[in-house]
Order: sequence, then C-alpha cells, then structure tokens
Amino acid sequence: MDSTWRTYSYSTILILVILCHLDHVLASAGDRHKVHMHLLRSCLNQDCSTPQQLESFYENQPLELWMLGWDCTHECRYLSMWMTVDHLLQKGTPVADIPQFYGKWPFIRVFGIQEPASVIFSIGNGLAQVFYIYQLRKRVPHTAPMYYVGLAQGGIAINAWIWSTVFHSRDLPWTEKMDYFCAYSIVMCSLITSLVRVFAVRDNSLNMKVALGITAVSSLFYLKHICHLAFVDFNYGYNMKVNIATAMFNFAVMVLWSAWHIKEQPYLWKAIASIVSINVCISLEVLDFPPFWWTFDAHSLWHASTIPLVILYASYFVDDCLYVHNAKGKLVKGA
Repeated sequence: MDSTWRTYSYSTILILVILCHLDHVLASAGDRHKVHMHLLRSCLNQDCSTPQQLESFYENQPLELWMLGWDCTHECRYLSMWMTVDHLLQKGTPVADIPQFYGKWPFIRVFGIQEPASVIFSIGNGLAQVFYIYQLRKRVPHTAPMYYVGLAQGGIAINAWIWSTVFHSRDLPWTEKMDYFCAYSIVMCSLITSLVRVFAVRDNSLNMKVALGITAVSSLFYLKHICHLAFVDFNYGYNMKVNIATAMFNFAVMVLWSAWHIKEQPYLWKAIASIVSINVCISLEVLDFPPFWWTFDAHSLWHASTIPLVILYASYFVDDCLYVHNAKGKLVKGA
C-alpha cells in the first residue's frame, strides 16, 4: 500500500500543477499580433466585403473546404495566420516563440482538416473502443453483472471520439461545445463505472438500486455542468477544473480499491497501470509546444497516448467481468 500511496501523491501533485498552469495553457496572442490584424483586414476587404467578391470566392473554393465550412472570413484567418508565421520566422523568431492563433497553434490543414494528427488519433481511440466492445461481447457472458455497464461505457466513449474527430476536423463554436460536452461524458462515465464496480457489486451480483442511484446522482451532476457551459458561461478554466476533479476522484477510488484487492485479483494491476498512466500522460496538456512539422502538438500526442491505454483497460475490464461472473457461478453451485 505504501507504493500505492506514493503513486497517488505524485499524481495528485501533477494534477495540482496542471490546475496552476490553466491560464497559461489557455492564453493566445497570435490573432492580436499587429501583422496578422493588418493582413486579415486586407484579405477581408479584398475578398469578402462585397457580394461579388463572395460569389467569386465560393465559385473557386475547393469542394473539401466548402464541405468543412471554410467560409471567406475563416479562409482569410487561415491565410493571414500563415503569412504572419512566415513573417515571424523570416525575422528570426524561434519556432518555440511562435504564438497561438485563436486558441490554437498553427496547423497545416490537410483536405480542409484543421488538425490532421488529432483527427487520426481520435479515430484511433474510437477504434480502440470498438475493440473493447468486441472483446466484451466475445469473451464475457451477457449474464455477467458488469457486462451492460461496460457496453454503455464503450458506446459513450465512441460517441465522444466521433465528436472529437469532428471538432479537430473543423473548429466551430458548435463542434467545440460538442467535443467538450462529450469529452466530459467519458470522464463521468468512467467514474460511474468505477463507483458501480466498487459499491454496487455485492456477493458477485449487481445491486441495481445502488447502481441506479450512483448513475442518477452522477448524471444529474453531469447535466448541471453541461447546462452551465451551454447556457450560463462556457468557461474553459472551470470546465478543466471540473474534469480534473472528477478524474482525481475516479483515480482515488480505483487505485485504492484495486490495491486493496490485488492479492486475490492479480489482474487489477492493469486497472492501476491504466489509470496511473492516463494521469501521467495528461502532463502533455501542460507541456504545450508548437507542433512538430506544424502537425503533431502536445494535444494530439495526448490523444495518441490514450490508444494503448484503452486496450489495457479493456483487458482489465474483461478479466474483472469474468472474475465476478465465475465467482457468482461458484456461489450458485455452493448454494
């Protein structure tokens, strides 16, 4: 247990460091740069200020840009951004000092996709969740107490990664909101799954009253948080703090419970390893840096790092479902 407490302490310190750096991470200055503002005004005046200019713009616009909603204003922003970056590099500005624009690093778009690396890794996470559901359906009997909880968790995660793919393909106000709302659904669903496993599985059976109570209370909190973001204040710092607080609670529950039962359930090392690794990998969100080759940034690498962790978590969850199911079978035979 000493090593478990040390792991818990280190991860808690890491999360507190993340909270302290929230304002720094969320800062953006490139779109306020005087060169960018001048170029943007010029582009808007030359290409977007009259109906004739707009008609010409859309007539000559590539199909993939039109399909992804690149209107004249956003096209001017993109072109002005890269002209500003080129200007700064020619002046000798180090790549590490290139500012963010509109809350993002400069990314080279591919077929109209704004953040191609994050899109690819979001799809990878979605496929990993499909693998998780496949393993659950293939190896775990439907009568296992946690079977349908696992299916729900996988389905919610797939939905979230679909919206992550949409958002990173095209950053618009509504795609951003859907990405944030669904990303928190993964965090909350993970907590619900952990709480149900720890408090609702008794005598190797699922206590539905406890499970439904946990789900109802957690879901109400989730809806309250989403409604606050949607209708009161879409606050990035507040959202991040809620996400991290929920993740910390889940971390504490799962690590302590797994450490307590690991002697009789050795496979629980997978649960500890997966949740500790996720907390370590989230440091990529703090160690923010301009994207390599203007494609791979810290956020995309964070998405990449979670793909193998989904596979590890799937292995734990299947093992745990089979452990509970087999133990339940032994209890029935003994009775």
